[in-house]
Amino acid sequence: MSRAGGPLEKHRSQLDAVGVLLGAAVADVRVRLTDGRAREVPGRVLDLHHVWDFYRTRFLLRHVRAYRRFLDVADELAWETYGPVVRLPGARPKEPPLVGFSRAASPRAHRRGGAYHDLLPRGGIHTPEGRAAAARLPFPVIDVPWSFGSHLPALLTVAHEAAHHIDDDCGLGTEIRERVAGAPLAPDRRAHWVRWAGEAFADVCAAVLCGPAYAAVLADLLDSGDGGESGVDERDFDGPHPPPAARLRLAAAAARLAGHPDAQAGDVEDGKDNAYGQEAAVVARALTTGGLSGLHGLSLAGLLVPERASAGATVSEGARRLLAGGPSRCSSAAGVLAAAALAFRCDPTAYDRRDVGERAVTEVLALRASGTRAGAGPEPPDEQRHSSTHGAAGLAVLAALDAVEESTHR
Repeated sequence: MSRAGGPLEKHRSQLDAVGVLLGAAVADVRVRLTDGRAREVPGRVLDLHHVWDFYRTRFLLRHVRAYRRFLDVADELAWETYGPVVRLPGARPKEPPLVGFSRAASPRAHRRGGAYHDLLPRGGIHTPEGRAAAARLPFPVIDVPWSFGSHLPALLTVAHEAAHHIDDDCGLGTEIRERVAGAPLAPDRRAHWVRWAGEAFADVCAAVLCGPAYAAVLADLLDSGDGGESGVDERDFDGPHPPPAARLRLAAAAARLAGHPDAQAGDVEDGKDNAYGQEAAVVARALTTGGLSGLHGLSLAGLLVPERASAGATVSEGARRLLAGGPSRCSSAAGVLAAAALAFRCDPTAYDRRDVGERAVTEVLALRASGTRAGAGPEPPDEQRHSSTHGAAGLAVLAALDAVEESTHR
């Protein structure tokens, strides 16, 4: 199913990772059937199914047409964002992010190697020891709200979440914070932006890839109205996210610095009269200017802007074509989705009447390369280490389940 020509061919590396992880557990179950511990097998199998269900539901939805097309497009945007990292020379084998639906009200990125016990279906392992049974996510996961399935423009936020996985997997955190700390900001403002550095990086990446349409979508999702300046108390933003107005100005500035031809026409401005305009432009410049060592010296534009982008229509032209009933003729998934987002913002009624969202989905899927996803070919030792990591995660599941069994009978 995950090989070339199969229904899940784009997910081969992810399914292989899960197969190795659970394969270690299955091998242990077989041993228990022969060494006198057969009575432990039924409960063990049920627990393993509980863990497997986390992955199973995400893959099975891709067999339901109503969800498959949307998720395939979401995966394509995630791959267009994250894939360039996999293709870097000397890159170790890395599975790309898998997009799925969740009950959360906003998109979320779950990092490779992170705990996912809170994401498991309800009704299962609840002991402290058992929580470790889901402590090593074998590949990155991006969750989006179910409501996104009926509103394609919101999908641009997948690029933001995929950028978090670039940050994690390439070890960019320190470098990003140093870039922001070295930007010409007032000392009292620098502390805020250093704290927001990870989220700022993700917004900048999404804007570099998707252009000003990302800021437009973000404005709608944040429901910031006039930009969110009035009534904002930064003490309410002591976490990783900047205030809405700062995010919008940051995204707008990043799109312009990346050279998007439509950026100057964006309706989110960063003028001097805005509280965040100047400093957002400074931070955007710090993150987009020059190469990052964690990206082999590439700049974000050099990494994320597809070479074929210049061969297609601009996003604004694509939006006009979509509203007129034709294809956008943009040459990348990000371009088509950005064109659809601008089409909706320009004329929501015509967007619905002309079925722009469904036509944009069809256009993105037509752009997909055939076959499985491929990055740089890993060296055998790297592949072996990679497989061993997933096998170790499977053994960790077993150890946690053993701890659960012991705590239950104490």
